Order: sequence, then structure tokens, then C-alpha cells
Amino acid sequence: MRENADRLRYEVVADVIEKQIGGGLLRAHERVPSVRALSRTLGVSVGTVVQAYVHLERRGVLHTRPRSGHFVSARVDPAVPAPTRAIKIQTRPARVAPKVIDTVLESLRRSDLIALNSAVALAAARIDGRLNSIARSVLREDPGNPNDLVKPPGDATLRRAVAKRLAATGCAAREEDVVITNGTMEAITLALGMLCKSGDTVLVESPTYFGILQVIEHLRLNVVEVPNHPGHGIDVAAVESAVGSGRIDAAVLQSSFNNPTGAVTPDESKRRIVEILSGAEIPLVEDDIYGDLHFGPHRPKPFAAFDETGSVIYCASISKTVALGYRIGWAVSPRHAHAMMKAKFFASVASPTLQQRILSRYYAAGIHDRHLRYVRENLAANCRRLVAAIAREFPAGTRVSSPSGGVVLWVELPRGADGVSLFERALERGIGIAPGIIFSATAGYRNCIRLSAGLPFGPEVEKALTTLGRLARADHG
Repeated sequence: MRENADRLRYEVVADVIEKQIGGGLLRAHERVPSVRALSRTLGVSVGTVVQAYVHLERRGVLHTRPRSGHFVSARVDPAVPAPTRAIKIQTRPARVAPKVIDTVLESLRRSDLIALNSAVALAAARIDGRLNSIARSVLREDPGNPNDLVKPPGDATLRRAVAKRLAATGCAAREEDVVITNGTMEAITLALGMLCKSGDTVLVESPTYFGILQVIEHLRLNVVEVPNHPGHGIDVAAVESAVGSGRIDAAVLQSSFNNPTGAVTPDESKRRIVEILSGAEIPLVEDDIYGDLHFGPHRPKPFAAFDETGSVIYCASISKTVALGYRIGWAVSPRHAHAMMKAKFFASVASPTLQQRILSRYYAAGIHDRHLRYVRENLAANCRRLVAAIAREFPAGTRVSSPSGGVVLWVELPRGADGVSLFERALERGIGIAPGIIFSATAGYRNCIRLSAGLPFGPEVEKALTTLGRLARADHG
């Protein structure tokens, strides 16, 4: 295993199992070697094999059966390989300048497209009726609600519910650490505005959500990018190198199910990244909007769970899981809560009162976890069918991510293909996709696109993928 010394040992073990599956040595529903047997065969610790199996289980490659061991999942499809490694480390600060962002934003506003460009889980709408019922109850009991303003940090009952759920992930969160915001993006924007001044430099992963890059551009900040690999998340060595190479004033990182790659950074890597940043006194703004959308049995831990110095500002919302239009999110930080509360008041005074009170009752009703299971199962099924359609319709050499959660798929087209050209030609045919170049400060990933798994997979989506595949094959020549 020396040739893989630059990779974590458990990833190498996971690769061994995946290659055996891909080569037909292990088939669907077949039991894989026991932890101890594989430990002896490969000469690694039992703990390393356990970590590899947990990693594969989160990705849906394996599943466990009580008292029986680990088995190959039926949904594994080795026909489409994973995308290649992300960009090399880029330590020179750069200005964010995506060339097609205006066209992309315009396409997101269009209602006539098959919205494979929007990272929204439509299955979340299943709860709309219950939310509307709660809204009617709140208004009946308090008719003056429209003119009742809940000032920052926000509704106490809602903040307590957020802290309780976050504590279940391993974070030492309290009600007084929570500030309610207008969605995750306001939380991130307020945090960066509080931490940085014009000309400062922010560390981000690459690729990353284009909205984060646009906020950084809006605040007149510079960017340093480190790779996020579709298979195993943020490159720890690259973070360490970037921190040691020059002044970095803050970091904005996605902890789980990166948008656009869907990658999850392993727990030990998260722990080490927090140690590196806190050791250099660099605050970390964490975007964990997709954390609850895991396909496996266990929710990934956030960066905040490994924070011992108060350097992490945890940001999330209910936009992807409960109600996109409510625009309710939160920032959580024992150290920065008071400053965030002031920033929130100066930026937008308060978040909507009615929505906060509806969500407080929604959480108290005890139906959230059941609802999440439905949304996760729906997204996992959509992902499986999208990957199968891509394998069938797209040109040879196409690669696609196999996320273990979240809402999106990252598609790497064959070398020489142009994701921007495909984006433009797809728009002409009523199909929305997101070109890869908007997910990098330096307009990289020209031959990549992001597709949403949030739409129900039906004839309309299947036809759109057939059209996209035809266009991609024509582009590839």
C-alpha cells in the first residue's frame, strides 16, 4: 500500500473492495470479507477496515445485516466511474469572476425549464399541508402575529429546538449560541462580513457552491482554493499547505454532501482541518445545509463537533428539508453569537415571525425525523436512476459522482467537452443544468456539469437526460 501513502489508509481499503465489485469478484447481495479477515489479508488495523466499511456504507456501496456482516448493495452500478481528482492547490488569492453567472441566475428564475439546475428537494413539499395547518393554528391563537416582531437572536423555542438537534450531532450547542437568519446564505454572509474586511482572503474548497463565491465577490474578498475530491472530500494536506503559505483571514467549507460534488469529508479529516485552522487562529464558517440528507443510517458529524476553541460558526437552514420559501436558517457560535446578533439586526432587522413560530411547533410535533426519512429515501432513489440514465445516455468516458447524500450529482464529461456549450444548448431545449465553471473562482471544470436529483424521476426527466446525452455525444464528436 506504499504507492497510496498520500491517501488515508481506509480509502485504500475501500478502493480494494470497490475494485472487486467492479471486476465482478463481489456481486450484489454477496457478503464481503469480515473485518478481521480483511484486516489480516491487507495488513491493516481492524479500525481501518471498520472505517472503510462505514465509508462504503455511507456511499451506498455496502449495507449491513444484523449479526451477518457487510453485503454488497443491489444498487451499486460500476458502469460509470467517479469523477477525477479536483484541481491542484491554488495558494495565490484570486478574484471571483464567473463569466456565465448572470445567465445561470436567469435560468434559475425560469419556470418553463425541466429544473435539473436547481439543488432543491421537491420531496420536502410533502410536509406543506402540515405546515399550513400549523400556520392556521398559530394565526387563530395570535391574530396580531403579522405585526409582532421577534428581534434577533430570534424565537427562543425555535432556537432551543435547533440547539437540541445540533447537540445530537456531537456539538456543544446551547440556545443562547443560536441566531436565527434568513436562510443559510444570510448566515454565511453575516459571518464573513463580521470576520473580514475588504481585501481579506478566504479559503474555500473547489469546487464549491457558486453562491458562496458570489458572496465573497460581493464583499470584495479574495479567494484561495483547495481541492475537494468527489470521493473523499476536502484535501487536508492542501488546507495545511495553504494555511502555511500566506495570510488567510477566514475559511468557508461545506462539511457534508458538498454542492456540487456530493462529497463527505471523513470525521478524522474534519477534526484535523479544525485543528489546522484553529491553530492558525483562522475562523471557520461551516455550511452544513445538506447534513440531514444522508442516505445511510448515520448523519455525518459537522466540523463544529470537533471544535474545542470556538473557532467554528455553524450555518444551516430548513430550506432543503422542510420549506424552501420560509427562508429560515441559523448561525451557531458560542464565541460569536452576540456579534452575529448585532450583524443580523443591522442587515435585516429580524427574520419572519410567523415562519419561526410555525417551525417551533413543527419541531415540537415530533414529525421531523419521519419526514426526513421520506425525503432521504426519495433523493437516494432519484440519484440511482439518474446515474443509470447517465451511464446509458452519455458518451463513453463520462464520469459521475456517487454521493451518499445531498441533492446533486457532479458529472465529468470526456476531455474536450464544453459544459458551458452544453448548458446553452440545453436551455434552448427547455432543460436547465449548471455548468461546472461557476463552481470555481478561477473558472475551472470546463468539462463538468451539475445535475439536480431533487426532481421526481419520471418520463419528463428521463427524456431530458436522453436529450442531454445526445447533445453531449454530439459535442464530444
